[in-house]
Amino acid sequence: MIAYNTNWLDALLTKDSARKWHEKGLLSAEKWKAIEGHYPSNFYSPNLFVRIGLAIFTLILLMAAGGILVMILEPESDWAFSAFGIFCGIACIVFLDSRVIRNGRHRSSGIDDTLLYVGVWAILLGLCYSFDYSTPALAYYCIAWPFLVAGSIRYLDRLMGLAAYLCSLGIVLLVVKEIPGLALFLLPLAGMLVSAGAYLFSKSGQKRYAWRHWHGVLMVVELISILTFYASCNFWVVQQAALSIFGLETVPIAWFFWTCTFCVPFVYIYVGLRRKDRHLLDIGLACVAAAVFSFRYYYHVLPLTWAAVICGAVLFVTAYFSIRYLQHHEGAFTYEEDSETSMLQEIEQQLIEQTIANQPGPKPDPSQSFGGGQFGGGGAGANF
Repeated sequence: MIAYNTNWLDALLTKDSARKWHEKGLLSAEKWKAIEGHYPSNFYSPNLFVRIGLAIFTLILLMAAGGILVMILEPESDWAFSAFGIFCGIACIVFLDSRVIRNGRHRSSGIDDTLLYVGVWAILLGLCYSFDYSTPALAYYCIAWPFLVAGSIRYLDRLMGLAAYLCSLGIVLLVVKEIPGLALFLLPLAGMLVSAGAYLFSKSGQKRYAWRHWHGVLMVVELISILTFYASCNFWVVQQAALSIFGLETVPIAWFFWTCTFCVPFVYIYVGLRRKDRHLLDIGLACVAAAVFSFRYYYHVLPLTWAAVICGAVLFVTAYFSIRYLQHHEGAFTYEEDSETSMLQEIEQQLIEQTIANQPGPKPDPSQSFGGGQFGGGGAGANF
């Protein structure tokens, strides 16, 4: 299912946790070196700047190769161009699997990312190129959805996971929009339900050891689902959607959406503090600012500049005194770097302890030991 070597992926996860413990002084340098040697991972994963450069270089090569093939084959009809796009996309995916990942051992190097995105884009372009302008948007979403899901699962790609979630949300909203008479009421509810379901799914998936390699993808889904849940019940978003889709200036049950606009951010903050969830806490603070500016959009109590200055000053003072407090009081949250605890790290800790326990002890150097001596002579022999 996964295109990458799972043993190397496990080694990366183990060494990542061990490196954090080493940086915090929980592992000595000798034990850290022993763990590095015991868990090899031969992936080629350069730094960010090299990755960007390789991605641009790969994109230029693919565009040049595609241009040459277009001049040679000269596809003229829509069906010929569709077949050409599908062929190029499949060729990119096959080359990615067989050469780049299996033989080149690339992972997040820029080359594999570009080949994946270009391959999926070319296949979708080939499948949708022959559609006319009257084709509903739901058809495009339904065609793209399986490719996005497969890309996020097989290649552990976070951007593909984000696109797959947004595509799923779009399919549900487009289906609900066609319900006569109830679409206006059901659209926000559908967005909230899909977002809540995706959040619960991602949180439960991150606790499963069998899904450890998709932890990054599930985390992206978790973050975006929190944002889409608040967007689904924010008064400004609902009013703008009602205006653009149904042509309505007013929103039914406006009191409900105004209540959600101000209450949901504080629920995020409260749950984030209770469950020690940093994502909910940070997004909740951002949603408080969004709620203030949503209110300011309809009710001009203060000028925009004064509202921004006051909001920024309140956030600054709150952050300053929170940092001062957390520096001297330990609790669920602290200003110091925190150590995350999860089922995966507990299993990794057992693996690391086994690795350290199985390391052979240092062998004594014969040149530095006392030779000879059989009784109480402290190792002194008959000869100097």
